[in-house]
Amino acid sequence: MYFTAETLATNGRLLRQWESLWAQRNIWDKSHKLMTNAYKGAMDQETLASNALLGDGLGRDFWAEIDRQIVQMRDQEIGMEIINDLMSVQTILPVGKTAKLYNVVGDIADDVSISLDGQPPYSFDHTEYASDGDPIPVFTAGYGVNWRVAAGLNTVGIDLVLDSQAAKMRKFHKRRVNYYLNGDATIQVQNYPAQGLKNHRNTIKINLGAGAGGVNIDLTTAATDALLAFFGQAGAFGARARANQVDAYDVLWVSYEIWANLARPYLININNGANGVIGGSVMTAIMPFIPAKVIKPTYALSGNEFLAYQRRQDVVSPLIGMAVGVVPLPRPMPQNNYNFQIMSAEGLQVKRDGAGLSGVLYGANLA
Repeated sequence: MYFTAETLATNGRLLRQWESLWAQRNIWDKSHKLMTNAYKGAMDQETLASNALLGDGLGRDFWAEIDRQIVQMRDQEIGMEIINDLMSVQTILPVGKTAKLYNVVGDIADDVSISLDGQPPYSFDHTEYASDGDPIPVFTAGYGVNWRVAAGLNTVGIDLVLDSQAAKMRKFHKRRVNYYLNGDATIQVQNYPAQGLKNHRNTIKINLGAGAGGVNIDLTTAATDALLAFFGQAGAFGARARANQVDAYDVLWVSYEIWANLARPYLININNGANGVIGGSVMTAIMPFIPAKVIKPTYALSGNEFLAYQRRQDVVSPLIGMAVGVVPLPRPMPQNNYNFQIMSAEGLQVKRDGAGLSGVLYGANLA
């Protein structure tokens, strides 16, 4: 979802998005040059200085700084580590697609004949299809620099632009992370709601609370035996994995409160419990029995909350219609501010297969 040398070299669709981004930037350069030339005779010296640009436009060095900061800031927002972890299974799509649909293959007759001559009886029916899908909304934000303060976006001006971009980019990434986790109730395409990893209809849920259907466990304070009973193959976590034919989730994300409980020293009792020695952490003691390859903490989850998934494109995939980029907005008059737009088009798809199985699991105190 970011323009880097590596992603551009390996994905043709992303390269076309990059070319489109630069086309918009070049259009701005030409438009700005036409505007300044048209009004140059009517500008005073201060206005002329504020509209002076190096060469014929903002220039490659200017945009190199802008793009470099976008990439640098991608890891600074809480929860971005979850999104970045899923980038290896992202799906790049044309920007014109507002939703990514897929077919769910239905059942077919289970009659298989065994005979010596290979002749019927057996049926010649066909499978039926159902469909599911997820929206790909556009994320936009803007920031600007006063036309007088910018002084033509010179050395001082680029610093002001970068500082403004950094401040807005934090808010932009925060909104993106929230969408990937929780979706957006206001977005719907073709009756398909925008849902996140935690609340997606295809995500398996475990109610950790004490209410109806809850397993009544607080993972932030549970004793070692209780943690093993929950996460092990015979517990609620392991049972959900088996029910969905998951050998092991690639990542189990937990809140730092759960992480702290898992990081407790694991005491091994000796001499009938009279003495104890530290045998590593609770996590290292129970990890061999948990159907998860790795456990990681994140501040994107809090309290009694965890998230696990198989990192496979047929299970979960970020949908990228447009990677995160910045373009300048037109300045029809010399006194217009230098305004910039941050934009991306992206969504999230969580799938179930034809048997209704899912490789994404979320646990919390659910009402």
